[in-house]
Amino acid sequence: MPIVRVGPDRDDAGWRSELGSPRHDASSSESLAADPQPLWRADAGRAVRAGPAIGSSVVAVGTSDRNVVLLDRTDGVRIWRRHVPGTVAAGPLIDDDAVFVATQAVPDGRVLALRLKTGVPQWSVRTGGVSAGLALTDSVIVAATDRGMVVALDRRTGERRWERNLGRGIRAAPVIAATGIAVATIGDTLYWLDFGTGTIRARLATPGTILGSPATDGSRLFAGTTAGHLLAITLPDLTVLWDRPVGDAVYGAPALSGDTLYATTDRGTLWRVPLAAPERARSVALGVPFTAGPTPLANGVLVAGMTGDIMLIDATTDSIRWRTRRRAPIEVPPIVKDRELFIVTGNGIVEAYR
Repeated sequence: MPIVRVGPDRDDAGWRSELGSPRHDASSSESLAADPQPLWRADAGRAVRAGPAIGSSVVAVGTSDRNVVLLDRTDGVRIWRRHVPGTVAAGPLIDDDAVFVATQAVPDGRVLALRLKTGVPQWSVRTGGVSAGLALTDSVIVAATDRGMVVALDRRTGERRWERNLGRGIRAAPVIAATGIAVATIGDTLYWLDFGTGTIRARLATPGTILGSPATDGSRLFAGTTAGHLLAITLPDLTVLWDRPVGDAVYGAPALSGDTLYATTDRGTLWRVPLAAPERARSVALGVPFTAGPTPLANGVLVAGMTGDIMLIDATTDSIRWRTRRRAPIEVPPIVKDRELFIVTGNGIVEAYR
């Protein structure tokens, strides 16, 4: 009789938001070894365009060939693979006993809750194609579609709570903070929606399109735009606190660490912006095009580029402390958790180092 591997019944740590936390600082207390050594390498599928969800004992990834794959964190061995109805363009989330994922198929894009143990669907709801990351709370999961619909679903059952049509497509994950949800559209507009009803409470025209998920500290939102601006915006009124031009498009999600905002640009620049004094921002040109945002660590900042280059930048001197390269582009930020480095490349390879 063949041996069938199953995942854990639940994951108490989970991975409840895109990049691991609303601030995008899931790795900020971690340090990377001076010369990280490989632990394992796994082939997840044809291509992976979105970040992994890293649980206590598992890693979940979604692929362009319409699969969600659960890997063992210890050795990278595949636990299960579940076929889903469409390309997975945004990273999955892990919470308790479920893996949440959205698909990009047109017109039958769906949000699904899969059992963490087996990958069997708990529920599946048609929403339209979704390229943006999902947003999750204890009670609801919020999806934003390629056609501009924001949909709130019951976390346990998938039942529709409400939906709101914003008229233009959405690429950045919705951000839940306080009593509302911030959603940016490709129409260069940021909206603040009521958490309970989806009613539009405020809106703001932005200087360029927000494509990377904004970071938040709960009372402020921090976003980068395709027109080369880093913005600090108050919640819930959507007032611009400051606007720091950086001279080039920001495609990836910025990250908050302590009192500093980190961001990367399309032409290869890493920016550090003090929240209280954006005029004192400093930058370092790295010569690598970035579509992934940076990963702040306790001993520097990790960046990964479309050339396959991965670099650890010293927090004080801006020098490159460690560098490696892959043959495929890297479109999502590397993650360090429990001193283990996880890298996902565009050709579907997941790697772990320590």
